[in-house]
Amino acid sequence: MKQVDYPAVEILIVDNGTDDTEALEYLHSLEGQGARILHIPGPFNYSALNNAAVRQTRTEYLCFLNNDVEMMDSAWLRSMIAQAMRADIGAVGARLLYPDHTIQHAGVVTGIGGGAGHAHRFQALEAEGYFNRANLPQRTNAVTGACMILARHKFLAAGGFDEVNFPVAFNDVDLCLKLNERGWQSFYEPRATLIHHESKSRGTIGQG
Repeated sequence: MKQVDYPAVEILIVDNGTDDTEALEYLHSLEGQGARILHIPGPFNYSALNNAAVRQTRTEYLCFLNNDVEMMDSAWLRSMIAQAMRADIGAVGARLLYPDHTIQHAGVVTGIGGGAGHAHRFQALEAEGYFNRANLPQRTNAVTGACMILARHKFLAAGGFDEVNFPVAFNDVDLCLKLNERGWQSFYEPRATLIHHESKSRGTIGQG
């Protein structure tokens, strides 16, 4: 189960009304390997589900990770934690690829489409692109909650995810902007690269 090279990791899985027998059996098997399962039935509210999960943990750093993210190696967490430990950094996001290895997330830029959008989307992994930006660690407007790490005290200081105004989408961007306002800039870390089967388990309503 553990696909991460890090000395101490607490794994808490939020089950939002899973009814698939195979999936439930898999969750049960993960409990036997040390993971905890938090069962929260009801309508899907990404913000509420993850805020509830945070209340059930005591770790110094929080990693929000979608169930449709696939690890390519075990070093990704160390790269992200190293940035999240910096006093001036808030949320840290990984480089996420589609299964065909084109870019799904390389930071979030506000203003796209009147809201926010992922930078360098669909660019080939091996492409240099605009000033090689997709391959360079850098500060950014925001990062996606599909794979996000930040210090617990910063998450709490920003008020966590907004359960009322952003129950499904843009809650990650909202959190990043609140962190930015407090002097904790969002950061994109491409040395942590993972596969994101975008919204695979929920269709288009899931977190991006």
